[in-house]
Amino acid sequence: MGKWLNHQRIARIMAAARAQALGIRLDDNDWKAYYRDELYAPDGAQFKLNLFPLPVMLDGLTPWSKVFRGQSELVPKDRYLDLCRHGGRFRFLRTLCAHWRPKVVVCIGYRQADDFVRAFGLEQVACEERQLQPADQVRTLQIYKRDGTTWILCPALAGSAGLTSDVQLNAFGELLGASLAPSDFDHHRAAACGQGRLPESLNALLAGSASGGLPGGGYPAQRHHHPDLRDARQHRSDFVPQAM
Repeated sequence: MGKWLNHQRIARIMAAARAQALGIRLDDNDWKAYYRDELYAPDGAQFKLNLFPLPVMLDGLTPWSKVFRGQSELVPKDRYLDLCRHGGRFRFLRTLCAHWRPKVVVCIGYRQADDFVRAFGLEQVACEERQLQPADQVRTLQIYKRDGTTWILCPALAGSAGLTSDVQLNAFGELLGASLAPSDFDHHRAAACGQGRLPESLNALLAGSASGGLPGGGYPAQRHHHPDLRDARQHRSDFVPQAM
């Protein structure tokens, strides 16, 4: 349930962002349709990846050293983390942003704030703090801007200090939507981009710290023109650059 819940909260954020960008009223159940039909869809407005692609806990029981026993690049775990930081993973993320120039990159979780800054090469970029307070509780956002892209470091989508309430998630989505345009959610134009390209409307990149996997190994969204979820995953790989 935890894996599903995290993606549902992302869907609520993106539904609020879309409503803000389109200038329409946000219904409390809009996130459900977004989750079902839009989230991580091949022609959608966003996609998600992680700083460290391997799951931190595969099953919650088996220790890392046992799961990757005999793989010298992965054990101990610190060696794997350093490999991502100083090897190809962080370099891939910087190249991805430089090439596709997303409008907004959302970095989820303060615990890896230094890694987010390093991964996207933001060490020399000024940081602006913004307070998000849709109700009584305040959440602090760290914002970086460079070359037309805005990076927003936000709290985790879990825990007592995270973005968890519907009010907080909607408010954060509205903040994102203020940086987007109606055309960023124009899926007809996105579908016309063809294979081998990211659609123009794919302008929100959501970056997590470590992979928790997707429930059932697939994407939440199942588009109407992809009745077979396996086909949707295959089509998505046509235009989402993959780490080597």
